[in-house]
Amino acid sequence: MLNSKHRPRTGKEALQWAVSFLGAKGFTHEEAREEAQLLLAKVYQKEVWHLLLDLQESLAESVWQEYVCFVKKRSSFFPLHYLLEEKEFMSLPFKVSPAVLIPRWDTETLVEEALKLLREKENLRILDLGTGSGVIAVSLAYYLPDASVVATDISAQAIEVARENAETLAVAEKIQFLLGNLFAPLPPGEKFDIIVSNPPYLDAEEMQSLPPDIRQEPAIALAGGQDGLVYYRGIAAKARDYLVPGGNLLLEIGWQQAVSVVEILQNYGWGPLRIVRDLGGRDRVVVY
Repeated sequence: MLNSKHRPRTGKEALQWAVSFLGAKGFTHEEAREEAQLLLAKVYQKEVWHLLLDLQESLAESVWQEYVCFVKKRSSFFPLHYLLEEKEFMSLPFKVSPAVLIPRWDTETLVEEALKLLREKENLRILDLGTGSGVIAVSLAYYLPDASVVATDISAQAIEVARENAETLAVAEKIQFLLGNLFAPLPPGEKFDIIVSNPPYLDAEEMQSLPPDIRQEPAIALAGGQDGLVYYRGIAAKARDYLVPGGNLLLEIGWQQAVSVVEILQNYGWGPLRIVRDLGGRDRVVVY
């Protein structure tokens, strides 16, 4: 760490130091610049655009020390959004912590497809299996005023984060959070208009070759068993018992899993099925 005599005196100098430090750790210049700005904005509790207007302001010692801590953590590939404690999803701010998977843009494909199917319907009941930080459940509750949602997760810590996100976005009264694996915590006889899930779907080989930052996300939210398909089998076997006639099932999948997941669903009598691709043109959601 730089000593007090040579430490940066302004936000601009601190950013220059951080970009250089992250660059030396293998970050591209663009990555280093963007992340250095985000982390300094976090320390200052400002938006990045506001930060960039005030870069010549004197840098307090406490701010500098906190910034160095953040930058050094990030240089060891601690996930950026765990440091920021927030990730945008569906144009909404969501709290994230090491207890939950960091939301991916890919999952917006599932939410957008669900919204297309549900927007004209009334008195909707939605089930979200493996809710994690709650991005799917909360987004659907937020954008569908007439919907009620039940969201399950096996992690009590994840449920706490999801509940906080629901409260922040003023939809807590519309969502019931239940602790347990998949359908296990649901009372008998529950029926839903749609079941949605982004289950863990990495196989054993993928789990062994994760990048260092993803390796620090909860394995329970990533690992889908030896072949990555264990949760799809569990959902396919039981989901029909919880759907109203004419209801929908939407599952996020890994981009190479469409054939395997469709086969599992068909073996349990699901059909017709269709595949929705994400913005990158890759198979991402199976829809019944």
